Amino acid sequence: MTKVLDCTLRDGGYYGDWDFDTDVVNKYLAAVATAKVDIVEIGFRFLPQDKFLGAFAYSTDEYLSKLPLPPGVLLAVMVNANELINYEQGAAAAVIKLFTVKSKSPVEIVRIATHVKDLDACEVIAKKLNALGYLVMINLMQIDSIEEDQIDSIAAKISHWECIEVLYFADSFGNMSPESAQSIIKHLRQGWSGHIGIHTHDNKGQALSNCMASIKSGVSHLDSTLLGMGRGAGNVRTENLLVELTQCGYGEYFPDALFPLVLQDFKKLQERFGWGPNIYYFLSAAHGIHPTYIQEMLGDGRYGTEHILSAINFLKSTRAPFYSLENMLRAISGMDGNEYGEWSATGWMQDRTVLILGSGPATKRYIGILKQFIERTNPIVLCLNINESVPEDIVSAFVACHEYRILIESDHYATLNKPLIIPLSRVPDGIRDALNGAEILDYGLRVQENTFQISDTGCILSSPLAVAYAISLATVGGAEKILLAGMDGYEISDPRQKEMEDMFQRYSDLDNALPICAITPTTYPVEQRSVYEPDLHMETKFHDH
Repeated sequence: MTKVLDCTLRDGGYYGDWDFDTDVVNKYLAAVATAKVDIVEIGFRFLPQDKFLGAFAYSTDEYLSKLPLPPGVLLAVMVNANELINYEQGAAAAVIKLFTVKSKSPVEIVRIATHVKDLDACEVIAKKLNALGYLVMINLMQIDSIEEDQIDSIAAKISHWECIEVLYFADSFGNMSPESAQSIIKHLRQGWSGHIGIHTHDNKGQALSNCMASIKSGVSHLDSTLLGMGRGAGNVRTENLLVELTQCGYGEYFPDALFPLVLQDFKKLQERFGWGPNIYYFLSAAHGIHPTYIQEMLGDGRYGTEHILSAINFLKSTRAPFYSLENMLRAISGMDGNEYGEWSATGWMQDRTVLILGSGPATKRYIGILKQFIERTNPIVLCLNINESVPEDIVSAFVACHEYRILIESDHYATLNKPLIIPLSRVPDGIRDALNGAEILDYGLRVQENTFQISDTGCILSSPLAVAYAISLATVGGAEKILLAGMDGYEISDPRQKEMEDMFQRYSDLDNALPICAITPTTYPVEQRSVYEPDLHMETKFHDH
């Protein structure tokens, strides 16, 4: 018989640190009971952490006993095998620290989440939990990264423990198809005769299809969450799954009980946290990239489309089945590149004023007066990327340094009548082919954290910011001063504002830093003047930094 395990408060807890509103929890428990969900995985049971986490990260017996737990619904918690294995006093001691005997706990089921590399060490955890009276399930993560002929022996090994109730496998990357899920089940059956469960992710929009195909291949237990709430693209939606199961005769569920909660409370949570399928999660699934990379970048206001696409491009070439903050920061910076370009900018702007035109709203708003200013003062004009608001005839050169920005705009480059300054070492071969016909000046760029270094043929920056790249060009080019326009800035709470402020500070600390002045409105920490100011062009110096 098919069993549905709803793990909304456990898997969904990755958003909001497992700190759910009490009213939502109470509604949830009543709704899943009315909907006749078989099992509720209420949360994790972590060892103590050195940060604040909500109640469902620990799911203590004391806390759970105070909840309006519905009768007739089995209660489960999950443990991470790796955490218990690395406990200083050993895995068995970790189990004793986290669990009392089953007779004193509202929890019926404990699921052990593990990678195959830790499987042998899980035997002691499983047997200890079983001895305490719990039903024990094991959840194999990233199983699709294992050779199929190994799955047979892995299943047989678990069977020999004689203490596992359900053997789950997780579509960790969300890249399974119904056919691949059925193939995994077939191989599990070579060594395992008990219940099999599946945990699907919806990166490719196939979570529900994978569940239904798995049932046909003998899977009895299906994970799901309300509105698919879970890491990254999320999971199969409980409300959809119950509808499908009921229509196909796989159970007598009442999904209508979930709809008000989904459409009201969980819709608000989704608007707040933003889980669900999108092209980024689809690509991460296609290339075997851990979805946490995408989730972290989407949740960080500093990273836009080009950053995320660049990171995916980097991660797919390095394989990233496990999440690493260090690896993510490397990925965001894009291709490594180097600071040695083929073109030297030395003296290119000797004793001239350089005007850097950004893409902020101010460029479009003030383009008329900016054109007049350029005609009067004849500065070197560097336009950051392609900007439809900026006529090409007022531009001295176009500047770009992020490979995905270059890719996005590459179809414009061949028609430019002005030079394009880019770091070719950071441009993949496939993109270089699109640059044929453009006049390229190759000024190098390498990305290195907390750095601002400038040389004749390239620079080293903390991130591939076009404005920092242009400032480097002006500095080594021998400019007298730098003017900024269309560099509006962000709200003070926006992470991108902090990134820009740090960049300007690092530049001002250089011995050869030039005076910088914004002549359209900005929130950045630079001197500000007005493009309307009479005789602004007569000024030869602005205040030192």
